Amino acid sequence: MNLAAGIEKIKNDRQHGAFQLTCQALELLRQLAQQNCSGSTAELLAYMVQAARELSLCRPSMASISNAMNIYINHLLQQVASFDNLPVLQQTAVHLCDDCINEMEQARLKVIEQGANLISANMIILTCSYSSAIAACLLRAWREGKYYSLLAAESCSSFQNIAYGELIAQQLAPDNIPCQVFPDTSIPDIITKADMVLLGADAVLSDGSLVNGYPSLAAAKAGFEINIPVYVLGETIKFSSNNTLVPEEGFDIIPGMYLTGIITEKGLVKPDDAQLFLEQAGK
Repeated sequence: MNLAAGIEKIKNDRQHGAFQLTCQALELLRQLAQQNCSGSTAELLAYMVQAARELSLCRPSMASISNAMNIYINHLLQQVASFDNLPVLQQTAVHLCDDCINEMEQARLKVIEQGANLISANMIILTCSYSSAIAACLLRAWREGKYYSLLAAESCSSFQNIAYGELIAQQLAPDNIPCQVFPDTSIPDIITKADMVLLGADAVLSDGSLVNGYPSLAAAKAGFEINIPVYVLGETIKFSSNNTLVPEEGFDIIPGMYLTGIITEKGLVKPDDAQLFLEQAGK
């Protein structure tokens, strides 16, 4: 697959979340590095850096893509200074993609584990939009014997003709996890049955606000108004210092005041501490 086709595929993908699409972007970089026929290290370096920069812009709402591309560029530039050998640089360009994906997977596993620790038996959890981390977290908690019930908002915006609530219900069905999918307009009524709201993250901004799929704003606000905790699962790579980020259609911006905390691989981050967390993480 060439760069333009790969970018277009990621741009148009409404089936997968930020984690999978970030991995897709890194896999595309990996293929480009393997297939590249540059005649010099300088030519290969310029090509890979440009490809990563173009990929970083393909899904503005998903901070993990731009962050992963920036990490890749920085690591590649650090490596290139140590040698002037084209085959070695090409091999390095490939391996750096694998390293980035492995680091993301390890961080995601920690977030899933900590998210599952929030869940207890007989709890009623409300979620919306779609997050592979939420699905994995729910499966882990259930398999640990924490038999809860799930309320999943249909999450079907006019722009995205997919019922994401049905998608997560289908993923949990093989484990016989009770899941009620309900209309998005019923959130204010259904929320009164819930003990906790659990959301994924496409981006966490330095002011503590969250970018996530519709109708996350309605769910978080409803939970906040009746004092139900609203937790977010979001790895460090999803944090962004760009508070002017304009979300794509089908995405909400949720003020930090509605959120109880963001579960990261490094622990719980309060929305008010997002800026400090970014600084400590070196972003």
